[in-house]
Amino acid sequence: MALIPLSVGRARVRAGSWRGRDDLAYLVPLTGAPTLTTATLADIRDQLQRHGFSEVVTAAVGPSERDMFTADGFTDREQLHLLRHDLRNNMPASSSEASRIRRGTRRDHAAILAVDHATFDEFWQLDHDGLREAIDATPISRLRVIRDDNSAIIGYSVSGRAGEHGYLQRLAVSPPAQGAGLGAALVTDTLHWLRRRGAGVAWVNTQEANAAALRLYERLGFEPAAHQLTVLHRYL
Repeated sequence: MALIPLSVGRARVRAGSWRGRDDLAYLVPLTGAPTLTTATLADIRDQLQRHGFSEVVTAAVGPSERDMFTADGFTDREQLHLLRHDLRNNMPASSSEASRIRRGTRRDHAAILAVDHATFDEFWQLDHDGLREAIDATPISRLRVIRDDNSAIIGYSVSGRAGEHGYLQRLAVSPPAQGAGLGAALVTDTLHWLRRRGAGVAWVNTQEANAAALRLYERLGFEPAAHQLTVLHRYL
């Protein structure tokens, strides 16, 4: 189910099924924390129940939004590191693997999702709607892939720009191909593209438990932001 817009009072959110599950809703706030009052969230939960959902998880939100969800009975599902990269300074050199990177197309989506499922735990795996949502999350976006010597896709990235802000939305390298610099090549490709397109800062988040990804991002010039992000959960 693709995400659909919902409005309650001044609050606007998008909601749909999480990774194709009919019982678990995914909720993306589009307006700030002050609009997410307990009464507003109760109304949103009622709407989700009427659509047949029995649980809900939020998108990754900052501390102010987290406080509002917590007041409504949500609990932390996962903490995420949030990192930023100043694109005016400390740009990494182009990777020797850069020549292997190509534009991804719709025909590549099935192979991309196979890489995604091999890389991430079940809770975080994308489905077709989730991949499209990641690509469509910003006004300008870019899908890139890396192939092996047999032309099979073994890594991909989704990045985007909104104004002066750039985002690395998704990065995955097939486990057998990890450790060969492919992830670094995709990240570096993203950073240079964002700077060429006028972004001044790039953002990425990663799970607290993903130490390897955190080391990669920090090695390429990302620094921890002032706060973390949280994904929250509630039974309906």
